[in-house]
Amino acid sequence: MIISHISDIHLPIIINPIFHDLFNKRLIGFINYLSKRRKIHDIESLKVIFDDIISNPEEHTVLTGDLVNLSLRSEFETVSDFLGNYFPKEKLSIIPGNHDNYVKCSYEDSMYLLRRYIENKLNINQNSLFPYLKLINDVAIIGISTAVTSPPLMSWGRISEIQLNDLNKILHSISKNNYFTIVLLHHPLHKFGFLNFKGLLNKQSLIKLLNGFNVNLLLHGHLHTESQKTISLGDVDVPCFGAPSTSKVDDNKLSFLKYHIDKVNDIWTLKVYRRSYIMQTKKFETQILMSKTYD
Repeated sequence: MIISHISDIHLPIIINPIFHDLFNKRLIGFINYLSKRRKIHDIESLKVIFDDIISNPEEHTVLTGDLVNLSLRSEFETVSDFLGNYFPKEKLSIIPGNHDNYVKCSYEDSMYLLRRYIENKLNINQNSLFPYLKLINDVAIIGISTAVTSPPLMSWGRISEIQLNDLNKILHSISKNNYFTIVLLHHPLHKFGFLNFKGLLNKQSLIKLLNGFNVNLLLHGHLHTESQKTISLGDVDVPCFGAPSTSKVDDNKLSFLKYHIDKVNDIWTLKVYRRSYIMQTKKFETQILMSKTYD
């Protein structure tokens, strides 16, 4: 199985917010968007990457948060239409990032508009979209939400106790199967920034929970740059990859990650690749980053 990993697309704002929408943290965010962010994140860049991904109809894609900028309903409507042009519901799994919960907003005006990429019959808690579990060819994809509102200039994340309890139930439900288990979250599990202002505040609670189960791969976004680390779970070092912002040109290229997952004689193997579109040559290049066998 091949999984493409994209993140932090920050789809451009098409409909400018009205004054009432900016009477909160959004005002600072909109000023930042006008002065900086809209010049960095380009919809044409996304089209280049998405066209490459869908050229292989057998792939599944995961999007680890920050679909929008200010959590406006109009933004979620735009991103729903845009993603729908490329991905049927069975080909994409998404989770929210901090910009998708930038201010407190109703579920009906936000992630509800993208529920087709989240909802699954294997949701443990019928009152919440997260965490969810998707089973695809013996690969278990678990999506959790770390998106919480934070003060201006802060972008930390947190997982609720309800989610942790439900995640425990999900992991128990698949623990007797030899699934290749992937956990999606927006915020990294490593400390980032002064006072961890970009990190996951209760990361130790999540790590403690994951310690008791067989987890093969952790995927996140948030940093806008590629990240490759490991997390010690029990006596196993689990790969932890962060995808760069898919809509941002960095070092004259656009990049995303690919995971080739295979099982032979009940033993899983993983190969991780960086797929880059070189702006100067207008061609894609592929570079292997890691190869691992799970004994």
